[in-house]
Formats: sequence, C-alpha cells, structure tokens
Amino acid sequence: MRERKHLIYVFLVFFCVLLPLTILYSMDQKTLAEMYRSGEIKLTPVLTLSDESMPEDVFFESLSDLTFDSEDNIYIADSSACDIKVFDPAGRFIKTLGRKGQGPGEFLMPSYLSFAKGQIVVCELGNRRLSILTKNGEFLKSVPILSAEGWPRKIRTLPNGNFVIENMKRFYGNNEKPQESFIGIYSPELGCKKTIYTQSVWRNKYITSPVRTNLPQPFASLVYWDVAPDGRIVIGYSEKYLIEIFDSEKGKLFDFSHTYNPVKVTKEDKINFFDNMTSTSSQGGIKKGAPDYIVENTKFPKYKPAFQYIIVDGEGNILVFSCSEGIAKEARSFDAFDSDGHFISRVQVKGIHAFPPYYSRLYRRGGYFWIRETTEQGLYQIVKYKVSEFN
Repeated sequence: MRERKHLIYVFLVFFCVLLPLTILYSMDQKTLAEMYRSGEIKLTPVLTLSDESMPEDVFFESLSDLTFDSEDNIYIADSSACDIKVFDPAGRFIKTLGRKGQGPGEFLMPSYLSFAKGQIVVCELGNRRLSILTKNGEFLKSVPILSAEGWPRKIRTLPNGNFVIENMKRFYGNNEKPQESFIGIYSPELGCKKTIYTQSVWRNKYITSPVRTNLPQPFASLVYWDVAPDGRIVIGYSEKYLIEIFDSEKGKLFDFSHTYNPVKVTKEDKINFFDNMTSTSSQGGIKKGAPDYIVENTKFPKYKPAFQYIIVDGEGNILVFSCSEGIAKEARSFDAFDSDGHFISRVQVKGIHAFPPYYSRLYRRGGYFWIRETTEQGLYQIVKYKVSEFN
C-alpha cells in the first residue's frame, strides 16, 4: 500500500508540476528560423577548446578541420602536429590519435575529417591519401589521392553513411586553364559512386617563369557547399547568387536565387591586395609588396563574388554570407532561407566580431555554431556558441 501511495504521489508531481513547466519551457524556446525572422541573433560562447583544455605537453599547432561522432565527442585535425585531438562533449580532453609519419595510423598534414558509422575518414595531404580509422584510432585502410583526379578540399557525411567529397583538379601544364571543382558521392569504403556537380574556377594561376609557383587570384568566384540534416546537398557557385539543391541519388532537385547589388572591385582593393604581400629580394632580405611577375599575372574581376560562404544549420535552414553592396563591410550578417529556398530574413549577428571569420572555419552541430578562431596572442581555439534572440 505504501509503494502504491508513493507512485500516485510521483504521478501527481509529474502531471501537476513538471509537465506544465516542460510545456511552458518548450513554448518559450523558439526555432532558429523564428529567431532569424527577427533580423537579429546573439551568439554566446558556452564552451572553448584551447591549449588550456589539454595537458601541458599537448597544444594546438594549427586547426584544419573538426567533426563529431554519434556521441557528440569532438575530433579536431591538427595539420602541423600531425594528429587528431579528441574531446568529450563537455570539452574534456580524451586523447590524441595518430602521430607524424607515413605508416598505417600515422599522419602528414591531416587536413579534412568526417565521421560515419563508427569510423573516421582523414584526408592527409602530406601522405596523399584518405585513411579510414576506427573512432579509437585503429587503422583500417587507406586510398591514395591521385593528383590527376583532383585534390580533396572538403569532406562531409550523409545520413546513409556515404560521403560527399569536393575535389579540385589542377592543370599545371596549362597556365591559361582554370581549375575544376568536382563534388562526388563516395561509399563508406571511399569508392566514387557518382559526380553530382562540376564547375571551373580560377582559385589559382600557375606559372613557371621566372619562378615556378601558384598565384592566388583575388576575389575569385568559388564553389561553397554543405550537407543538410536530411542529407540534401546545398551548392552555390559565387559568380552569381544562385543556390542549387541536390539529392545524392536523384541529382539536382531545384534551385533558387536572391536579388543582390554587386560590389565593384576598387582601386583601393587592388592596392591593398599587393601591399599585403611580401617577397624575398635578390640580396636575401624581405621586401614588402608584390614582385612584378605577380602583378603581371594577377587578374582582378570587375565585381566581387555574390557570396563568400554557405552553411546549413541544424534545422535545415540555409545561411548564405553575401557580399551585397551596402553590407560588404559588415562581416556579421547573413541571408537566411528555409530548406525550400524561401527567404526568411537578412540577419545581423551580435556578440562576435566576425561571422564567419574565414571559409571552412564555421561548423554547426544541432542548434549550436562552432567557430575556429585565433586569439590576439596568435593561439588557436575552437569556440562553441549558443544561438539566441538579441534583446
């Protein structure tokens, strides 16, 4: 009888106290789309991964990519340290995976990561291979990267365990030929199943005289993409404001565009581009500014790209960081669209000085944004931000 009275008391507490509180809390929580619609959001740091998060003999030398496993553990590729640093969801350091080398389970420049079905895929640019490991770092297999087929630039996982990989193909023997960006679907064993998207881009220009080098082309229109939670692939080529939506099996589903005012490349932009360069003089010293051969082989477009980044948030909303005239100097804003491409709002971001700082430095997990940052002291860190309304 006493146990029965106790159970009745528990049910009364739940239905009379806890359940109403839960409902009220749920009603108070707005979706990301609802917060975007207000035109302003606030990012609040809730977790920082830095050198202080690790033992004294472990520190970040560089941060090239990050991914998460099914338990929300965090895997961070450190291309200079040639390892992968692992943290639990609370930010507690667990261990490092791998070490510098060329053998199984060793890394040289681990640059891109993705996680699927208990396995990690690591793109090692130094070893020219894609390696598959268990979540504990045990080597399973590797696939060589063939330069004739292109160099990987980004890897993301699909819900079915397949991977989406962007490769960039370079034509070193032809200075007047642009690079080719390919986005393909790969099996869990890293076999290419199909290519769903291709685009020519002028990311770099390769020259052989007077020196053999590649020259980054300013304000180049590039391919940006991300994978939505439902597995759809969102791709945009920034020459114009056009976003395409793909299914990994069916191909292209639809596209949508958005009006914008193109931003002209100014004389000041050109001067700043060259002034920020340094080179070695014939006497061995460091000379500020670009050498003549760089100036002669650099071509400026008339307009800046339509956008400079695309990411899909945890609800499937598509965020496009545009370069429209009038907001070109505002780094803390983006255009928000729903999963069907309907415009939600232009959104201003408060609480952070730049959003995102650079391409491939912004990640999302659920309702949070993760940003790879550099401190004033030049140290690397990963910061997890909570999204909320700006009041």
